Amino acid sequence: MTDQVTLTIDGVQVTVPKGTLIVEAAKRIDNEIPVFCYHSKMDPVGMCRMCLVEVGTPAINRATGQPELDDNGQPIVRFFPKPMTACTTPVSEGMVVKVNSEAALDDRKAVLEFLLTSHPLDCPVCDKGGECPLQDLTVRHGPGNTRFDYEDKQHFPKKYPLGDLIVLDMERCIICARCVRFQDEIAHDPVLAVEQRGRNAHIVSYSNPTFDSHYSGNTADICPVGALTTRDFRFGARAWEMTNVPSVCNHCGVGCNTVLGTRSGTIRRLMPRQNEAVNEIWMCDKGRFGHHFNGSPNRLTQPLVRKNGELVETTWTDALKLIGEKFGAIKAESGPNALGGLAGARLSNEDLYVFQKLFRDVIGTNNIDHRLGLSAALEDDTACTVGVGVGTDLGRVGKGAVILVIGSDLDQEAPILYLRVAGAAVKRGAHLINAGGRKTKLDAQAKTSLRYRYGAAAHLAWGLVAAVVQQGLVNQTFVDGRTVGWVELQKFVNTLKLDDIAAVTGVSVAEIVAAAKAFGEASNGIILFGLEAGNDPALRAGLEALALLTGHAGKADNGLIAVLPHANSRGAADMGLVPDRLPGYAPVDGPAGLSAGQMLATNSGLKGLLIAGLDPAAESEAYKSALQQLDFVVVQELFLTETAQLADVVLPAKGSAERDGTFTNLERRVQAFDAGVPAPGQAWADWLILSGIAGALGAAWGFASADGVMAEITRTVPLYAGMDFKALTAPISLARKTSHYIYEGMSYTADVREGVQWLSLAENEAAKVPLRPIEPAPLADGNGLTLVAPRLLYDGGRLLAEAEVVQQRLVQPALLLSGADAEKLGVTNGDSVTVSQNGTGVALPVLVNRAVPVGVAVVARNLAGRPAEKLVGPAGLFTSVTVEKS
Repeated sequence: MTDQVTLTIDGVQVTVPKGTLIVEAAKRIDNEIPVFCYHSKMDPVGMCRMCLVEVGTPAINRATGQPELDDNGQPIVRFFPKPMTACTTPVSEGMVVKVNSEAALDDRKAVLEFLLTSHPLDCPVCDKGGECPLQDLTVRHGPGNTRFDYEDKQHFPKKYPLGDLIVLDMERCIICARCVRFQDEIAHDPVLAVEQRGRNAHIVSYSNPTFDSHYSGNTADICPVGALTTRDFRFGARAWEMTNVPSVCNHCGVGCNTVLGTRSGTIRRLMPRQNEAVNEIWMCDKGRFGHHFNGSPNRLTQPLVRKNGELVETTWTDALKLIGEKFGAIKAESGPNALGGLAGARLSNEDLYVFQKLFRDVIGTNNIDHRLGLSAALEDDTACTVGVGVGTDLGRVGKGAVILVIGSDLDQEAPILYLRVAGAAVKRGAHLINAGGRKTKLDAQAKTSLRYRYGAAAHLAWGLVAAVVQQGLVNQTFVDGRTVGWVELQKFVNTLKLDDIAAVTGVSVAEIVAAAKAFGEASNGIILFGLEAGNDPALRAGLEALALLTGHAGKADNGLIAVLPHANSRGAADMGLVPDRLPGYAPVDGPAGLSAGQMLATNSGLKGLLIAGLDPAAESEAYKSALQQLDFVVVQELFLTETAQLADVVLPAKGSAERDGTFTNLERRVQAFDAGVPAPGQAWADWLILSGIAGALGAAWGFASADGVMAEITRTVPLYAGMDFKALTAPISLARKTSHYIYEGMSYTADVREGVQWLSLAENEAAKVPLRPIEPAPLADGNGLTLVAPRLLYDGGRLLAEAEVVQQRLVQPALLLSGADAEKLGVTNGDSVTVSQNGTGVALPVLVNRAVPVGVAVVARNLAGRPAEKLVGPAGLFTSVTVEKS
């Protein structure tokens, strides 16, 4: 039986896949059926009735089961007695649809007349004006006047705070329920509902705090009227007054495509830009509202130098000259290895490439690193070997596929990745395995949940490998043809006992075997691992082996994704911002340099340090003390951070909204962003600052723009060959891009960029990937509670601290305990306790949380005062602690 169906819409034949809805079939022939409640990303409900059409189907002879024919030999079409909703009716063979018949047009006019009975006529002041489907469809289909009495108008509150970030105008709401359905079906935060019935129906939030979701801003995007508005954009600008600039979010490694809505040199709003391979049409609230740091009055605007113990303003010429003299003198007197550099993973690829070029080519040292704080707590060396294949799209992964998530709370660490993984499981039928040391939101969508002891994730990974081998699930053809080291790995795996692994991990043998069987038999397999899996090299080797032995590598929708913390964590590794590898993962010539931890030790031997986009003084008192002992420190930053306050020279840098460049996301997708607004004062792009320092040290570089830097990258880094700005910014037409009328949440309707992925080693059929048998580290013996330090979305990072609109959401330091442990300690919510580890004590309030397992205590990373880092160390994840009531 064919999977295609041919039907006729307004006299035009169209062939579409079976199961296609009429509204989608009509789009194929550019026949736009107006809708309000329908959204292609959500289940159809037929609530608004705006899409009513006449539908007829061939008459079938009951005796023969064949269509009845008229005198001309044509099928007799019998139309249903009443109109049908195009958004809920699937097509069928021979169907005839009348979209623009007189009856259908009358129905639309009547629906609009009903919707407008109580809708305020405030288009001139409504934020949706100029991009409002109700406004447009009223002009196109609505009546010129109303038969209803104005005195019967239903009144509701005009400025109702649905949440801290979203304002609801109840009178504008047409009860399409897009917002409610988005929260239920896509965000999996069922915090909104429709209350009452008929003309009294209105949207409410039942959560505490209200509208408690990381994705609330998306409801304002998809609202087809001006009922939902964001607090920061409300009455801020009109749609036609803004210039829309394509950009990329800089708050996590997902790389959500965004649009900067700018006016008069400021960012008025930030919205998602459609990229089906990355963020679809969604973005999280941190990305949407966190951009306000760009306009903070605390931004650095002028170079500063230290004179008489104080930082004072100076010129760029004098600042660069001083840096050249000081760094030059240190190199001449103590050698190049007396200098070092630390650069953050929020910098662009161009910045990071020039950074390492400055130190390696001009200064002559490999003392460079980006692994500090979160970047040190989670490393990844698997992307270049078995990273997910080019063309991977989590938005299409579904039935037959298995997604293994290990040690990552995606909803907190990479929210849009959470939406896509959860959608693959719930909407498309993928088998989701969520493995972690504690319960996370993803467990609700997972088919299988594995709860391991903290520190045992590497043991679990190798247990899965052993179970694959024992069950005969090894893809021997792939292993023999595409890997090397199988014999040695097999010997190592044969030493592993599943009973022992179960005892160490706390995961039963049956659970390990079942999970391995599901992954090994899957048609596609993707593994995501994150911060809470630990940083044991054996973990990465075990997950790499799991992908290779099952053949889930080297092709689209298969392989590994490390849930790295920052916007360009992947790019930092790609560009060689580590002491032992050059750009493109080639080993360094000669000895490796010092790591970040070694450079920030009191006995490092360094005399000078250049720090770009990092704040080590805020991470640790030991780091702060080491910085104070250096002869000369240069910092390039957006703000006067704790580290900048210790520096001898401070250089103002541009933010990503103020310059162009590229980021590489978790899936190795290189994406370009454009400059949207002018930089404050005399701030420079980081690559330009570094070029200036190189010039002060005698180098003659010819970089005049970010695309000039990228041009050199494409020549010198094989992974990035062909990724010049022309290729990265080339428009790509999206088949699923919709017109303005359906308005699915994307105001930026120009052709979009999708970015370019570089190939992993497993995708090179001529190469062989090494299998690496690495024994997991034994679990540390410890008494007391196991303290774990995860990352939360609204942490105490400096960028969020400068965004006033999200201040209510910032997490305050607290110790999270299970109810059983709190009772054992004799504490309850709000009580103060002292958490101690190796002589270090931190006072914290208690919060009892049912998601925390017994024997585990949780203190989030990167909060004010860095309490977690004081206990687990700047690069640590978990440790044993004692807790005493204060």
